[in-house]
Amino acid sequence: MRRKQVLSRHRLPNRYRYSIVALWLAPLPLLVLTILAGKGLTAALLDPRFLVAMGLLTLPAIYIWQEGLDVLPNGIRTRVHLPRYHDYTLLESWYCDRRRQRGILTIWDKDRRKVLECHAAHLSHLPLLLDTLERRLPAGQPRS
Repeated sequence: MRRKQVLSRHRLPNRYRYSIVALWLAPLPLLVLTILAGKGLTAALLDPRFLVAMGLLTLPAIYIWQEGLDVLPNGIRTRVHLPRYHDYTLLESWYCDRRRQRGILTIWDKDRRKVLECHAAHLSHLPLLLDTLERRLPAGQPRS
């Protein structure tokens, strides 16, 4: 499958993204340093149980790193839980609730299902994203 050209990426702002990923990865070197300080270079570092635990600690960091929304020429790719592609022809409308307490961006498909619902503050370059949505999709009204 050929990779589609990405016009813009919208992720958690970098300062938060880097901080959260660093927070999730911090236990890894601490665990390795603890083993090295306690017993030196041992086979414990290659123990499958230890390696599986280390791998599991990286999963939230990978999730945080990739989570977001990609704008493509013919659709959007949401990267929340699992990456999904949504063609503009299958999307119906969008609404960005800009009230201070809410600030939620919602996109619906033609079957009136929510394709994406996330806090607008969690997406970088929000004005660029809203401009793209405005050109490609009709703006919707708040739904219940």
